[in-house]
Amino acid sequence: MSEVDIVDAHHHFINLPDLEYPWIDSRPPALTALLPNYYDAARPYLPRDYRAEVAGTPITASVACEFGAADGVAEAVWVQHCADRFGIPSAFIAAVRLDSPKVADALARYRDLPVVRAVRQPLYWAADPVKRLGGSGTYLSDPAWLRGFEQVADAGLVWDLLVYDEQLPATHELIAAFPDTTFVLEAAGWPVELTAEGFSRWEERLTAVSQFPNVVLKLQGIALIFGTSLDAIRKWVRTALSIFGARRCMFASHYPIDHLLWDSRTMVSTVQAALGDVSATEQALFFGDTARRVYRLPGGS
Repeated sequence: MSEVDIVDAHHHFINLPDLEYPWIDSRPPALTALLPNYYDAARPYLPRDYRAEVAGTPITASVACEFGAADGVAEAVWVQHCADRFGIPSAFIAAVRLDSPKVADALARYRDLPVVRAVRQPLYWAADPVKRLGGSGTYLSDPAWLRGFEQVADAGLVWDLLVYDEQLPATHELIAAFPDTTFVLEAAGWPVELTAEGFSRWEERLTAVSQFPNVVLKLQGIALIFGTSLDAIRKWVRTALSIFGARRCMFASHYPIDHLLWDSRTMVSTVQAALGDVSATEQALFFGDTARRVYRLPGGS
């Protein structure tokens, strides 16, 4: 593992028992379909736990992400406390329900929390019910939801976009309508099918959405989606990088979930190997500088 300044652009905390997490109580089958031992991570996971798991890797900053707490604002307030007291995380992606009548109140609270730089709402939807991780398959065309998005844009927040690759064409109109909003496409535009045909469709859809300059790609959940071997991840990582370029790609761990599959040193060294002979400048962008720019973190080259 060669030394490089790393920003982990996506990990989670779990503040049990102080916060409630409905997904832990209800145990939806979609999560165990993703990973049979997914619920091994359903335990308190605090800044000290995260730091212990990434010790030995050159992670100098991190972006935490909401993790399905029942009260998203309470979660954000607690994360701000962590940032103030422990210096971690460097930024936070907070939860928002754009179809909620309280969306304006939530965004107003987030404006008072300096750690909040972005918001998200899961939109993952597929024909297969076990892959439905979002609340509805019609958000992108729902007038009430779109009115909520206007408030996000007005607030100047980054939008973390959670869709499967087959949903990407339906996002084009939204992305085009808000050219001043940065969209961070999570999980490498999560391909539903990992077959050769699925790869070709994913590559085509990713190329199409990359034409919008306000879209950035985040590669979290690599182990969860693709596997942990170099052979399993290489073509996906290199193709994503070739489509978006290092200036529009960012690295992320997706801990604690992906820690169930690989330790931090293995994660970083395998991803570095997948990048191959990319230049030091491109590595610096991919592993740190893109995330620093997008989520407005200090430092970087």
